[in-house]
Amino acid sequence: MGSRKLFITGTNTEVGKTFVTCEMLKHLVKYKKSTAAFKPVETGCNKNNKILQPNDSKRFFKVLGKTLSLDLINPYRFIPPISPNRAIRLAKKNITLNDYCDKLSLLYTHDYILIEGAGGVCSPLSCDGLNIDFAKKVKMDSILVARDEIGVINNVILSINTFIKYKLNLKAIVLNRINTKQPRGMDNVKELRSLTNIPIIQIIKGRPTERAVKKLLNLTLLR
Repeated sequence: MGSRKLFITGTNTEVGKTFVTCEMLKHLVKYKKSTAAFKPVETGCNKNNKILQPNDSKRFFKVLGKTLSLDLINPYRFIPPISPNRAIRLAKKNITLNDYCDKLSLLYTHDYILIEGAGGVCSPLSCDGLNIDFAKKVKMDSILVARDEIGVINNVILSINTFIKYKLNLKAIVLNRINTKQPRGMDNVKELRSLTNIPIIQIIKGRPTERAVKKLLNLTLLR
């Protein structure tokens, strides 16, 4: 059996993709699964001793017990906190989806690979494609992470429609409640469940995540 791959994307940047990916990695590592993480490109990196340090990818590196090279987890890094496509062009480089695929293939010795994109579903990821294009090229199932807040229903439905257009499997939607103070009467989980049959999983800041993460993995990689 080849590697089982899962793409973690979002409705936007700063919605909690890295947090959700780390929680899933922790669970897989805990149960001794052969697991790798991959973030093809990261922007907003800091320079330390002339080496670019990726903030998100270093979290994956630590969760995996530092057993996997950081360069394998994150092969392309840039300083400006902007879209990867723009950062690549400003650096006068030409990095394509094929380049990401080549780097990803180095991890195919692992049973499970969690792959995190950059920004939202339709954010530019390379010189020749968006996050959704990368998911299609690698033929990956995906999960969508969104902030549980006002406006999320519109963002999620637009993202779902993109997956439908690309004929890709969106296995689950994670509503990540970062701000625990919510307007009275708001229930995005209930509203979204009335609009889509895709499973909705809610994670709330400060509360245990193990049950939600286990369900998420059972819907995707461990099904």
